[in-house]
Amino acid sequence: MDREFLNPVGKSVPRIDGVGLVTGQSKYAFDMKFPNMLVGKMLRSPHPHARIISIDTSKAEKLPGVKAIVTHQDTFNIKFGSNEFFFPHTVDQLPLESEKVRYIGDEIGAVAAIDEDTANQALKLIDVKYEILPAVFDPVEAMKPTSPQIHSHVRNNIALILPVNFGNSDRALKESDYVREDIFNSQSAVHACMEVHNCIGQWETFSNKITLWVSHQAPFKIREAMAKCLKMDLNDIRVIKTPTGGGFGGKLEMLPMDFAACLLSKKSGGLPVKICYSREEEFYCSRRKHPMQYKLKSGVKKDGTIMALTGEVIADGGAYCSYGPTVMAAAVMRIFMVYNIKNLRITGYRVYTNTPISGAIRGFGGVQSGFAIESHMDLLARGIGMDPVEFRLKNITGPNMVTTNKMILTSNGLKECIEKATIAAKWNEKYDKQKNIYRGIGIGIAADVMGSKMYKSHESAGAIVKIEEDCSIYLFTGAADTGQGSNTVLSQIAAQELGVNFKRIKCKSADTEITPFDTGSFASRVTFISGNAALLAARDAKKQILEVVAKEYSLNADDIDIVAEEVRNKKNNSFILSFEKAVELCYSFSYGRQVIGRGSYNPKTTPVDFRTGEGNVSGSYSFEAQIAEVQVDVDTGIVKIIKIWDAHDVGKAINPSSVESQIEGALTMGLGYTFFEDLIFKDGKLVNGNFSGYKVPRSTDIPETETILVETNDPNGPFGAKGMGEAALLPTAAAIANAIHDAVGIRLKDLPFTPDKVLKALKEKQNKN
Repeated sequence: MDREFLNPVGKSVPRIDGVGLVTGQSKYAFDMKFPNMLVGKMLRSPHPHARIISIDTSKAEKLPGVKAIVTHQDTFNIKFGSNEFFFPHTVDQLPLESEKVRYIGDEIGAVAAIDEDTANQALKLIDVKYEILPAVFDPVEAMKPTSPQIHSHVRNNIALILPVNFGNSDRALKESDYVREDIFNSQSAVHACMEVHNCIGQWETFSNKITLWVSHQAPFKIREAMAKCLKMDLNDIRVIKTPTGGGFGGKLEMLPMDFAACLLSKKSGGLPVKICYSREEEFYCSRRKHPMQYKLKSGVKKDGTIMALTGEVIADGGAYCSYGPTVMAAAVMRIFMVYNIKNLRITGYRVYTNTPISGAIRGFGGVQSGFAIESHMDLLARGIGMDPVEFRLKNITGPNMVTTNKMILTSNGLKECIEKATIAAKWNEKYDKQKNIYRGIGIGIAADVMGSKMYKSHESAGAIVKIEEDCSIYLFTGAADTGQGSNTVLSQIAAQELGVNFKRIKCKSADTEITPFDTGSFASRVTFISGNAALLAARDAKKQILEVVAKEYSLNADDIDIVAEEVRNKKNNSFILSFEKAVELCYSFSYGRQVIGRGSYNPKTTPVDFRTGEGNVSGSYSFEAQIAEVQVDVDTGIVKIIKIWDAHDVGKAINPSSVESQIEGALTMGLGYTFFEDLIFKDGKLVNGNFSGYKVPRSTDIPETETILVETNDPNGPFGAKGMGEAALLPTAAAIANAIHDAVGIRLKDLPFTPDKVLKALKEKQNKN
């Protein structure tokens, strides 16, 4: 027995899919081939805003090798979206648009052919006549009554207004000793996954059932959307998640390509159809990060007490809503989890423009809000001459408290995170002490939080643990491992609860026909929610085994347990029999008991009431503090990161190596948003839709990082664990902005921080002096 893999929780066991990934044996959807498989391509709008007059496919249909063409005439014209429960009017996108296109790249049809060249040629032969309409690309401009109307069901192109109002902010501002206003702007960005969107759809004509193989984060969500748009039963659609080369929120919902692949298969007589985005399509036709403008006005007392925070947030949502309402809610309400604020008034506006769709991206609005709010907090602290660390410690939330808007915080290690990070970074020795004329060195801090659930009601997960006669154990979970290692973590949880060797677990995940329901991999929810389901399923299976053992040995089942592959008496720790013998007993002639454990978990939360802003959206909240030390070259404007410290409240690190990898990966994304990544549009057309024009961090851009794990053992988490996959990139831009300010005295309020912006700010500072 390899004892290294006993009691696996808290150990950095190897990933169960690691060998397949590093040897190339794992088959991605792009690698899969079926007999007679066709190549699918999407027909897209070349205009940012136009009315569709007619679509003539006759020439393309005659092209040899073309097997199927679909347009809106082949659909039921049923709209889909991601926030139907709370905001029905935001369900606004058709699988294939029928009357109007609203951005360059909008889907109006698809073709399937014997090869890629034929499919591309067919697209060129489809004659679409448009009536060009005026377009609007700026959200502030779009909100004016005179701007072109993108959707007929909303006024002034405002898809959603979220007002959040608690206390009496006006009175609190008057009672403040120091009041300041700031405006912050964050840019648009893409997920930049190495694997582009791709799928294979097959419609079995003999059974009228669909199978979709897809790189995705939420197989059950895509099944639901597909069933709705095709007017089919859920059990007639099977979605199989293939290995995923990055998701980060971009592979979280059904896209028209998924729908089109299945419809093309039906029209071609049941032949499988593969659709793969090009890299350019990945940039402008999938989803992107919401550009946001934050206007903030806050007041504080001389002792550092935050009296009130007010403002507005304007988000460029692009042509359709996608996950926009959820992103907006997270962006305006996250502050309650970090700071104990009694008076707050913020209104969020998500605005339609004739640009690509803004949706979910790692952090769900937290990157934008983290940059704005944590930069603003530093300026408030400096405005009263207070150390930013002291300022935060005075105002942050703590454990076992209820926030102003009724969020229930159980474990909360934010104070410990701040204290440990500042000690590690030697904050007291460095803050405001490292300036020089040519190369300023500065240090900055920022804090943030991430829950383990979304702003909605249905958020459950199920799991099944099946123990075979040979003592091999199958864990069935609907959770989607998108590269974060969730299959490994869930297997560790199941093995720990069962009391068996981790190597016994074989994980089968994310197949809607054979695995239990799971909402998906997003919102840092899998370890907490799906992990609890796996724990409960393992507990149920163990109970079944112990009941048989107890009966056989005339014992009380509550007095025995399985520990380290042995059934033992808890009262005196005496050995009864091995795990293998216990399973053999279950399957013996005397008992004939098949061991199949079931678990289901839905956290006890309350959805946000968007009329009041109240609600407890998560069963746990993961906190962190991040410190950046930078060096600014005043001659070139280049900012060099000397080191980053990240102290993270993870509840319990189920797999410390995976936790550290998640933090380091998120930090890298945060650095990308801070310095490099920026989608640039001209009249609605993306001008840098590839990696030659869109810069992401390279290995040489990654600074030294120190990860500090703070374990608070959340009472609701599996073995105390909380979700943590997103939080590490939320405060990064603010921590760096605050460090730059400490280094050379300039305040950067517009992302990304390019050398020209640094030089401009330095020049403005010099002119003022």
